[in-house]
Amino acid sequence: MSQVTFEFYGVLADVAETTEYTLEIKLPTLLADALATLVTDKPQIEAHLERCACAIGDSIVRRDTVLSQNTLVALLPPVAGG
Repeated sequence: MSQVTFEFYGVLADVAETTEYTLEIKLPTLLADALATLVTDKPQIEAHLERCACAIGDSIVRRDTVLSQNTLVALLPPVAGG
């Protein structure tokens, strides 16, 4: 088993009641599948997750990205300004 760690920002951190959550998961897997497992563990984030961007390192990645090693994924909710 490998680890995928998700970092929560903004509203996600509020509803998840944490800024980070690690899954033990069999790799390789699609990011979309890891997100589905995350929702199983943290169902309160599901309503917000679809609008979030996913980043690995300095790059925004698509949900069909294959995760093949221990990975840190930042979940970035939309930013509203005024």
